Amino acid sequence: MHKNTTYLIAAAVVSTMAILSCNKIKTGFISDNIYYNVNPFTVAQGNTAVSAGLVIDGSTTPLNVKLLSVRNMADNQDASKYLLTKDTIRIYKGTVTADDSTLALLGAKLKDSTLAPFSVNSIGGRLQFTQASKFVPIGSYNIDLQVSNIRGTRILNNACKINVVGSIPDTITYKAYNHSDATYTNFTGFAASLLNIKVTYIPGGPDKIIYVWKDKNGKSWNPANGEVIGRPGRPNFADFDPYFPVAKTDTSLEYRYPGGVPIFPLFTASKNYPGYIGGPYYYSIVGKHTDVGMAVNTTLTVGFFLTKGTFVVTTTVTDVARVP
Repeated sequence: MHKNTTYLIAAAVVSTMAILSCNKIKTGFISDNIYYNVNPFTVAQGNTAVSAGLVIDGSTTPLNVKLLSVRNMADNQDASKYLLTKDTIRIYKGTVTADDSTLALLGAKLKDSTLAPFSVNSIGGRLQFTQASKFVPIGSYNIDLQVSNIRGTRILNNACKINVVGSIPDTITYKAYNHSDATYTNFTGFAASLLNIKVTYIPGGPDKIIYVWKDKNGKSWNPANGEVIGRPGRPNFADFDPYFPVAKTDTSLEYRYPGGVPIFPLFTASKNYPGYIGGPYYYSIVGKHTDVGMAVNTTLTVGFFLTKGTFVVTTTVTDVARVP
């Protein structure tokens, strides 16, 4: 009896080992619950942005990720021509300073780079946006992904909603206002709120920045007639845009700029006034053309982030009238 029992146990062990040897032991794990923690993910046109990777819920790493499709949620049509097609943008290859005062010198500090607006990192699935996203239409998009590891593969349909929002084309960072005598010796300060400064962006216009000064009645001062000048002893916008001559019209000062550069102005310290960092731009409305009989001095700093098209910077002096 004892021998029979021993024989049966041995046979069972051998049978179990045989079964195990015929069945490959599975390794790794891939979850059915893989997702992006930030969903929807929002990016502004032209901004470099990177999301966190996928939440993998204990899946074995490395987790390989492949983008299968990207769609415009407005019509469910393929959007790869907007998000995946490479565009040429200009990037820095050196620090631009005021000494780079010609287009040739500036060109030596910039280079063209061909980038796709959007990609998905193949390990971990980070969503990656480049400066080329400035060309992506505003809207909402969705993506499908394939994820895989040593254990298997999963398809993530509608893995993440991506909201592309409008970029800020410009920003006014500083303004100041005062009156003075003709020699700029005696000053009377006023609240900067008396200056109503508005920037209008015209994407399809020529690459230029136009400065306009209006009085409290909406009438424009005439720079071509010498009614608006750069304030003596201070920088004006020409000091930060040395690439083209200033055009004076009967309503404005016009500055062409090199379109497609990363940002404008490209440097923060001008050659003639290195102590004035980041601007500001000082302009004076000549006293004989104001009803207060004093020089009306306006100071502002404006940065431009979309560098194609026309910007019109209108400064309305709300407490002074023009005298022709």
